[in-house]
This record gives sequence, C-alpha cells and structure tokens, in this order.
Amino acid sequence: MRYVIVIITLTFALIWDGLYNQGRYLDTTVREVSRIVRYVTGAV
Repeated sequence: MRYVIVIITLTFALIWDGLYNQGRYLDTTVREVSRIVRYVTGAV
C-alpha cells in the first residue's frame, strides 16, 4: 500500500510541475542527477 501512495504522490507532483511550472522542477532535478552521476562515475 505504501508503494501505491508513493507512486500516486510522484505522479501528482509530475503532473503539477508540467501543468503549472512548464516542467521546471523536473528539468532541474534531471540536470542535477546527471551531474552527480557524472561526478561519481568520473565521466567527463
């Protein structure tokens, strides 16, 4: 049950971000995660 709540929460957050912020938060999150992955793996 807790997984369903987490999935619903994430889905709601993505829909809200897309509708009201033109995906700004999702875009920032993806950029930061890829930057961290590049830093950890040592890729340039």
